[in-house]
Amino acid sequence: MPAKRSADGDPKGPGEPRQFKQTKLSFASASRTHPEKPKAEPEGLEKAPSATTIETGNLGQEPQSAQTDSTEASEKVTAAGSNDKAPTNPTKALGKDPAVTSDAKASPSLAISPTPTPNPLTPAASTNKTTPAIRIRITDKIGDLFAAPPNTLLIHACNCIGSWGGGIALAFRDRYPAAYAVYRAHCARSTPDALLGTALLIPPQTGKGQQGNKDTGQGHYVGCLFTSRRVGKGRDAPETILRATVPAMAHLMRLVAEEEGRAGVSIAEVRMCRINSGLFAVPWDQSKKAIEGMELEEGEVPQCADGGVVDVVAYERP
Repeated sequence: MPAKRSADGDPKGPGEPRQFKQTKLSFASASRTHPEKPKAEPEGLEKAPSATTIETGNLGQEPQSAQTDSTEASEKVTAAGSNDKAPTNPTKALGKDPAVTSDAKASPSLAISPTPTPNPLTPAASTNKTTPAIRIRITDKIGDLFAAPPNTLLIHACNCIGSWGGGIALAFRDRYPAAYAVYRAHCARSTPDALLGTALLIPPQTGKGQQGNKDTGQGHYVGCLFTSRRVGKGRDAPETILRATVPAMAHLMRLVAEEEGRAGVSIAEVRMCRINSGLFAVPWDQSKKAIEGMELEEGEVPQCADGGVVDVVAYERP
């Protein structure tokens, strides 16, 4: 009886082990003549770029994995005008325009300038002026400063230590002792540095030491300009005194306007001595020029202003 053959053709006797023939298997790869068909993509869908591509674009370098993208994704990148590497500009990789970023090299025409912070030492120019500037006009006159009608404002320059001990200040103390008491108390409540460049308006006082015209009872207003911290050898330098004169005068005019509005009175006349030219030793022409060069702002104009001018008569003793 012939021996049975196994499925691979080798004879197999009873009880003999099966013999396997080694066979080398090979798989045909796609060739140019028979290319592998790409898998069909669903219609209406576009392959989105991977997160890795966007992230590496920010770093300006494409990782190795990004170079193994599919042929379809590469064709889209090529059609968009890109090269093999990701763009080196991070803003372009994210689809932003570098001209509108916060980079310091951005175009000046597109940059937003911050609002400048005003310098507190520099007066801000007013852009809302609709009326002409109000100025002070000084007329020199020889005569008696104190021979004035009722409701007249008499102005003199003062130190900041509460002393009317000489010069024209002593004449004020002799004529208006009640006003002198108000001035001393005002200086005691503050410091010389704080008072410099400010003013004090003292209304007519009643009772003992009444100011001004005793016949009518309507006295004089006393205006104190704090232009030097001390007097004598301790007085301030002339340039410091002149710098303090302008803000002190503006402050006094504001106090007058407030007093007129509050008390319902009107200052009929404004007089002054030749301030700073006595014990403070500042030439009168310099103080006069400083005052006439200033402009009064809103709230600093007394009712006696006429035609944009506040007339002040400066008296010199004969």
